Parts: sequence; structure tokens; C-alpha cells
Amino acid sequence: MKFTAIYVESNINTATANVMFADPETNPDQPAVLMFSRSIEFQDSAYYFEINDQSYGSYGGLTLVQISRNSIKVQLEPSVVKDFGDENLAQVQVEFSLDDKTYQSVLDTLRYIFANDDVLAVEAIT
Repeated sequence: MKFTAIYVESNINTATANVMFADPETNPDQPAVLMFSRSIEFQDSAYYFEINDQSYGSYGGLTLVQISRNSIKVQLEPSVVKDFGDENLAQVQVEFSLDDKTYQSVLDTLRYIFANDDVLAVEAIT
């Protein structure tokens, strides 16, 4: 699955850390969404992700989250893809265009979300 995110939001509050990439305009009835979160209240909690809606959501289950300055690529564990029943979700790639401050916020929040897991890879900016 691939899409271009028109909307990107990153935040950390007292309860959760969240990052969302979305395209609500191409298909308003079924917007493309990639979302990550992790509880702050429960330090040992697993990260959570969703693709499009809760029916394609899971605690854990990613093998790679690779972010660069203008895209993020996510690879799912084969068992999660099987549970979802959609091979198109084995890999999700999202293109985006962000200012430096927003990109840094997304990066910082993703580092928090995946701090306990070895799945986040950040491509160096050249």
C-alpha cells in the first residue's frame, strides 16, 4: 500500500505518544491512514499501529519502520499480514512533505514510541 500524506500530526501528551499520516482527500469515504501510538502511563506497554482503521490495527507486529526526510516505510510481520487477510498491507509506504520542525517532532515521537523495540531505522539526511 502506498499513499501521500496530506496531513501529518505528532504529539505526546500525559497519556500517549501518537504519530499519524493521513490522506483524507483522495478517498474521503475511506481515507488512507497510518498511525502509531504508545502509552506513556504504562512504560512497559507495546506500541500500537493502525492502517486505515482499527480492523487493521495491532499491538506489536512490525519488522521495520524506516523513516527518511520525505517518506516512511513500514514492514509487517507475516503473521500479522495473515491475520489482516490483505497481502497489500505487508508493506506500507507513505510519502510526505514537512517543514524541519514538524519532521523533528515526528522523529522524536517515533523514537519514543519504538524506544523498547528494535524496529525503527532513521535514514541520515544528506
